[in-house]
This record gives sequence, structure tokens and C-alpha cells, in this order.
Amino acid sequence: MKRIKILWVLLIALTLWSCSTYRETEREATGTENIKVSKSVIVPKDEGAAPIAGVAELPSPGQVVTFNGIGQKVHVKTGESVNFIYDGIDPEKTYIIYESTDDGYNLELAWRNEPVIIHFWKLCQIYVVASPSLTNVDIPGNLNLEQVIWTPRSDGTWEVRIGTVERGCKSKALDDLQKMRDKDYEKGVPRK
Repeated sequence: MKRIKILWVLLIALTLWSCSTYRETEREATGTENIKVSKSVIVPKDEGAAPIAGVAELPSPGQVVTFNGIGQKVHVKTGESVNFIYDGIDPEKTYIIYESTDDGYNLELAWRNEPVIIHFWKLCQIYVVASPSLTNVDIPGNLNLEQVIWTPRSDGTWEVRIGTVERGCKSKALDDLQKMRDKDYEKGVPRK
């Protein structure tokens, strides 16, 4: 009789636990199911200028891209503006990897906390990534003597460039960073 009572209690506990787990999973799925958020980006015409992300929709974009899956890629030409629509994806858990090309940028949707691999193939190439700690860099043999430069951006992302400004590479992120380094900032920087 005692064994039957214990078995009965365990059966009820298991049933309650599995129902609550199901409800939590169901809530998570429905929480992102109908998300439709718009954001934007402008790819400037300036050489070395990385895309400028915007929170609000642009009134007349050159292109509209609907992101509905991680790993989705799109090409944006230099000087073009784009509105992004996140369909069924929480934009706060994702970011867009920007890879410079000869005529603009390749954009790829990625999870914010997942590691990524970036592949450099030419001098002065630029990527914009979420975090240095989650980024692996692939450098081909013909670029293995070049410096890889990490520059923080004002939106919390990082510009990764292969090649220095001394080698002729341009970086809008570096220019912006230099403007922010005023006397007050320099006073607070610890030195030897």
C-alpha cells in the first residue's frame, strides 16, 4: 500500500512538472512567433565607412529585406539604404554580420551569443561583428603578415579590419573613435 502511494505521488509530480515545462516551451514559441520589427541600415559611399544601423524604419529605402531565419544573407550596394523586417525572430537576440565587398556589403543574420568565423580574402577588408570573444578570424597565407585591427563602434559592435591605415586602409570607425578621445577621456586612461 505504501509503495502504491509513493508511486502515485511520483506520477502526479511528474505529470505536473511535464505540463509546466510544456507551458513554458509553448510560451517561448508564441512569444517570437508574431514579432515583426523594422530596423534600417545605410551603407555610405565613403571608402572605409561601415554601415550605419538605425532603429527606426527609413521613409524611402532602396531595398526591403525580411529576415526570417538565422544564416540568411543579403547583399547591399554602396550608397544604398535598407529597411529590415524581422519576421518571427527576436532582433534583440540577433545581430547582422557585415562583410565588405568591392561594391558594398554582404549581410548575414546571426545569433548574438553564438561564435562566428570571418574569412579575410583581401587587404583592407572590413567586417562588423558583435563581439571579439565570439569571433574566429581566418587569414589566408597571402595576408598572414598583415595586422588585424579591432575597433569599437558607438553602437556596441566591433569593426574588424585586415591592414593598417599606414598600409592605405580606411576606417570610419577609427575616425569616429579618434573624435571621441578628448582630453577628459585621456585623463581617465590608466598608463604605466
